[in-house]
Amino acid sequence: MKRFLFNMIFVLLAFMSSAGMFILKYQVIVQEEKLASLQHEIIKNQRTIHVLKAEWSHLNDPERIRTLIEAHTKLAVVKSTQIIQLEDVALKELPAPTRKPQIVPVAYERP
Repeated sequence: MKRFLFNMIFVLLAFMSSAGMFILKYQVIVQEEKLASLQHEIIKNQRTIHVLKAEWSHLNDPERIRTLIEAHTKLAVVKSTQIIQLEDVALKELPAPTRKPQIVPVAYERP
């Protein structure tokens, strides 16, 4: 009787461990699929970043910007005769205020 009980416990433990290994195997497979998906997404994002960096360097090319400025604006290069010193600028005197400024609250709560 003891031998039969021992054998039954052994068979039950073997069945439980095989079921546990079966469940663990499929959990590992699911995790590996998630990992592969994340790695694929990382590679895809790295490629996108590479393309965006190339596009950004093209868009920020000084020659391209200069060409666009010349084509779409009427800006010209500043000449040295257009630059003056601050002391050469005639400053106007501001007129004194005619009335006392009012202090108005910034915000009111409306009902």
